[in-house]
Amino acid sequence: MKGFRVRRPPTRSQEILPLPLAGPDAVYLLKRSSARRSLALRVSEQGEIAVNAPLRLPRHEVERFLHRHADWLRDRLESVRSRVFQWRDGAELPWLGGRLVLVTLSPGGRPAVRREADRLVCAAEESALAAAVVHWYKREARPLLAERLAHHAARLGRPVPLLRLSDARTRWGSLSPKGVVSLNWRLAKASPEEIDYVICHELAHFRHRNHSPAFWREVERLYPDHVEQRKRLKAEGGRYFEF
Repeated sequence: MKGFRVRRPPTRSQEILPLPLAGPDAVYLLKRSSARRSLALRVSEQGEIAVNAPLRLPRHEVERFLHRHADWLRDRLESVRSRVFQWRDGAELPWLGGRLVLVTLSPGGRPAVRREADRLVCAAEESALAAAVVHWYKREARPLLAERLAHHAARLGRPVPLLRLSDARTRWGSLSPKGVVSLNWRLAKASPEEIDYVICHELAHFRHRNHSPAFWREVERLYPDHVEQRKRLKAEGGRYFEF
């Protein structure tokens, strides 16, 4: 009897290379794999450029591919850069469907952030400003989201599930196989109605672990205004994900 053929894992490599067509200091990550048969170009939400290529494809073929897609690449990079949040005094920060105005102060030690009515006052070095504000959002988001989760669980006569704060870049929430609800801390930027929709969406997954028609009927039962709030999240999501 012939033995089974052992399938070897694909061979992979990667390197960072200059990309002058995207700017004097631009670089891209070239990721090669013996499992690939074609080229693919990707620009992340942070403006990072990556090319996936077959393992043995000559470098000049990769560069020719990049030049063919130069216009798309420049447009994509410009779109990403236009969405980069500008951390400056007076910047508007989304908060619970409204806004806070960022007020920056000279640091007097460790970064400190406090809310004063519709202002968020941050004393921090410029290089630490973003991290300090994000830390404040996460700290505020946990009790806020926990309270709404407990409210809706009680309304449904369900034990309050465990809550995990998520930092996902594309998802508002999820439900783990063990029944842990993950909610994105950026929901603290959304309106209370949008927050309640996401929570009811995840609670509906306790009955339907999919997005079938039955699942959406359950969402409708739990939160009748879900269609409108889903539209609002889709429209405002880009702004909420700026930082």
